[in-house]
Amino acid sequence: MQQLIRRGRRSGCAAVLALEVFVSTALAQAPAMDRDCLAEAAETRVAAVIDARSVKLEDGRVLRLAGIETFALLLDSGDDAEATLRGRLETMLARAPLRVVLLTGRPDRHGRLSALVAAADGALVQEVLAREGLALAVAAGDPLPCFARFLSAENSARRAGRGFWAGTELPEARPDALKPRIGRFAIFEGAPISVGNRPTRTYLNFGTWWSEDVTVEIPARDRALFGGEAALAQLAGRRLRIRGFVEDKGGPMVVIRSPMQMETLGAAAAIAGETP
Repeated sequence: MQQLIRRGRRSGCAAVLALEVFVSTALAQAPAMDRDCLAEAAETRVAAVIDARSVKLEDGRVLRLAGIETFALLLDSGDDAEATLRGRLETMLARAPLRVVLLTGRPDRHGRLSALVAAADGALVQEVLAREGLALAVAAGDPLPCFARFLSAENSARRAGRGFWAGTELPEARPDALKPRIGRFAIFEGAPISVGNRPTRTYLNFGTWWSEDVTVEIPARDRALFGGEAALAQLAGRRLRIRGFVEDKGGPMVVIRSPMQMETLGAAAAIAGETP
């Protein structure tokens, strides 16, 4: 039997203050992070482009361009997206001088080091690719320097219909729109009608029927990254943009573990049946 999620009216100056402090702190820190993201960059050269996200340096190290993925994540057929992005990288980087910031000293299972990469003119390669509509901004885990710039570049490309965004629109947070994405990556938008903080997780509920509607889950161990329970409770009615892999948990569900997977797009709207 379908169960109606009961929504309680949320109030309290403490919750609002917690959200404001969290947002203000994040905004205050972001510009400093962006200014400094290439402060320790080292100069080097690319020997070869290995694939759409990986390059080999002349000293033999292999880099993974951090914070981006190809449109193969969103498209039904990703071969063209992979080939196009690789071709663009070859045009930009092959045998060219670069500035590189390594984000880790430990290679991934493919032997690649995660890195920010800037061309000789100082332009961040990841940002350029996102602005051209050839790459998606995708990151999780530890905060990624300059990721806000990747998101802004992606948004610019989407609004202008550049690259693979031509003719592509983001789905709304509805079951009929996201069920075809189950088992795949999705970027979608919507306003949760309620937020449920539970001992082991927080739920952002985009509908009233838990067994059918879209839900975003945040594990309890990751709540502090989003400002804590009070800040999360204030997301009810706010329009969000979510990115992650869609699971089938009665209705479509996305588990997010990093604030880089969620953008707040607008102020809270009145929820039907509740008094502002």
